Amino acid sequence: MSAVQKIVKEIGRHEADWCFSPKDFLSFAGRDALDKAFSRLVADGKIRRIGRGLYDVPRYSKLLNVTLSPNLNQVAQAIARKHGWRIQPTGAHAANMLNLSTQVPMKVVYLSDGPTKEMRFGNQTLFFKKTSPKKLAAGELGGLLINALKEFGKDRVTPEMIAKLRNRFDDRQKKELLADARLGPDWIFEVIGEICREEPSNG
Repeated sequence: MSAVQKIVKEIGRHEADWCFSPKDFLSFAGRDALDKAFSRLVADGKIRRIGRGLYDVPRYSKLLNVTLSPNLNQVAQAIARKHGWRIQPTGAHAANMLNLSTQVPMKVVYLSDGPTKEMRFGNQTLFFKKTSPKKLAAGELGGLLINALKEFGKDRVTPEMIAKLRNRFDDRQKKELLADARLGPDWIFEVIGEICREEPSNG
């Protein structure tokens, strides 16, 4: 199987909006072979270059009659893998990822143990904000929830929001969340405890 075929097969194993870099395929071929394969796939229109060393598969919306912009969360994950950074979504973006808000921020912010960096993709901005390792101690899911709750603040967390989040996570995820809850402020620890508590039966 050629490098091109291996790359296409691997891309097919991921979600349609997956973003990637040659580093994700280093186990398939040497760097020179990968560069040639990527150039060929771009020329054939099978993948598109969205930034330096970053790619995705173009997605076309018949409803909107446009080629869709890259998924910034996927872009951020690809950049983190490429550089070996740990990252966590924060602010309105974290709340949006958990469906707690319909707001789609034009500037998507991630905490990172890499350098502070700003990148533009279309009309959206991806911002990596360097932070301390302590603030990245939570797991991926715990960090996402803690940062989303911080975006709302203690006084804006409603019982309806807690019920929505309780139904969103399975038992394994709730166990992870409880383990990470102490890494947030006391009020977030209490809220996550409420989210992970079994819903009382009506009987």
